[in-house]
Amino acid sequence: MAQRQEGSAEEGEEHRLRAALRHLQAEAGVLERLVYKHRNQHRGAAYFRYLLKVRRDLKLLLSANLAEVINAVFPVITCRKPANTILVPNRQGKRKPGANHSHYKRLLGVARLLSQMAEPVMKGAVQISFLLARSFFVELCTAVLALLARLRVLTQQMLLDVVSIYNKVTDLTDKKQAVKISIDKVQAFREYYPSSNDPSTILECVWVKDKFVLHEKTKASSQKTQAEDLKSCTPDSSIQYETLGLVSEDDI
Repeated sequence: MAQRQEGSAEEGEEHRLRAALRHLQAEAGVLERLVYKHRNQHRGAAYFRYLLKVRRDLKLLLSANLAEVINAVFPVITCRKPANTILVPNRQGKRKPGANHSHYKRLLGVARLLSQMAEPVMKGAVQISFLLARSFFVELCTAVLALLARLRVLTQQMLLDVVSIYNKVTDLTDKKQAVKISIDKVQAFREYYPSSNDPSTILECVWVKDKFVLHEKTKASSQKTQAEDLKSCTPDSSIQYETLGLVSEDDI
């Protein structure tokens, strides 16, 4: 029963994150249209500079290809794939040059970017409210305020979901895992141990004034299971060996 509840919670989290990503793509298209339509008239205004920053952050977030990261991470959370599959750097083709970061690192980068997007959204909304208070560009200000409000809700909710997913993946990568391999009716188990060189990072969202602030904590990787396995493989010093002489057939 508990496993079913955990599975349903993970499916709900995945569905919510995918839906938020689709809405974010739609809002990015609306923002791009507003910037393109009013850039000649308002490009020198303070609020418009914040809109450009929001557009830049949205482009960076969408370029991270969060949908691909979700497709790789959730099979690991549901134990359908080993955790080491998301730690391997991705292959980069000629059409996609750049650094080949793993899905695990990309998930951390998405969380950091979502945390930084709150400030330009709030500052842009403040500047727009000044214009609206003076009854300047009422239709434009109303549309931009509604857009920024939707972006703020989406980014904050996505931040909470991404942090939760990242912490779950971190817990899995910090434990020993056994993967079942079947080839031609031959079954074998391969064990994966956490790396002792790379410390794990735990994320935490703290509500400060009017937004969630991302905090990162570093913890040492747990090597208890690996030490126990190595200890079980070493010979016990209490065992005493005795040399026996050759036994002939006559003695038998």
